[in-house]
Amino acid sequence: MTTTDNGEEIPFMQRLYNRIWLLAAAALLFFALSYSGWGMLDLLTIPSG
Repeated sequence: MTTTDNGEEIPFMQRLYNRIWLLAAAALLFFALSYSGWGMLDLLTIPSG
């Protein structure tokens, strides 16, 4: 666990928010997956024939 100079434990979400590039990568991954999922769902709903 990570602690401050005062000996207090830094919460997990605060440690995550402090890593801006990790958040950016997670956001890009989320948008890529949701866009691909939406596209696949749209392709599957096209009637055949």
